[in-house]
Amino acid sequence: MPFRRFDIKGIDTYWIEQGLEGEPLHLHISTTEPGTRAHPPHVHGGYEAFFLLEGEATLEFADETVGLSAGEAVVFDPHTLHGLVNSGTVPNRYMVILVASDLVNP
Repeated sequence: MPFRRFDIKGIDTYWIEQGLEGEPLHLHISTTEPGTRAHPPHVHGGYEAFFLLEGEATLEFADETVGLSAGEAVVFDPHTLHGLVNSGTVPNRYMVILVASDLVNP
């Protein structure tokens, strides 16, 4: 088979083509309860996107905030301090999409 399988949070089956080095594009799905976040605000390389599958969330980006509702996405440079908070009244689910930092020239 030309693909290798990875175990990824929130995704039943995640395949990557065998010839690709490492994991050039990472996906995972997280769920957070109202008023919580998956982890503290942070920075890292690459590019990042959040796609909100269910609920509401607030992206904290530097000194600004951006509200997101189900079906909305945001793409940003994660070299800037950022985090995502569930700002709704029900659990939310969101997909995180990361491009490997060695593929990006910030």
